[in-house]
Amino acid sequence: MSIKISAILAPVALTGCMSANVNMYPIEGPYAQIVPRPVVKAVAQGVEGNSGPIKATLPDGQTCIGTWSSVAPRTGYVSTGALFTQYGAVFGSTVTQGILPGVNKGQAFMTCSRGTSVDAEFFTGSGTANGYGIAKDSTGNVYKMLF
Repeated sequence: MSIKISAILAPVALTGCMSANVNMYPIEGPYAQIVPRPVVKAVAQGVEGNSGPIKATLPDGQTCIGTWSSVAPRTGYVSTGALFTQYGAVFGSTVTQGILPGVNKGQAFMTCSRGTSVDAEFFTGSGTANGYGIAKDSTGNVYKMLF
């Protein structure tokens, strides 16, 4: 009897544990000048849902923690002042307005151990943890995000 209960409860215990690795590549700012260029490794947890915690370590050793959130697909657009509007050309992406079927838009914000903050915008495919985005930190670094 206890074996059957364990088998039933195992998937429940794993709920909320799925994570996605996020690579953040500096494309502008002080970190983009470092050779070889560093890659910031972040981990977004709870990717089976619509929000969760995110953690990263910057090249200078600062640890950053925060929250990411994504909305279900609907009519999408990028507004003036958005990171994609400001840095889309640097990132290699054009900005268009219109319906984005099957695409979820999300945002993340992290605060770091020495006062730096990181603001991010991203898109993921519906039902996946795969996507891309742009992040900017408070020290002038801009990152291409891939996950």
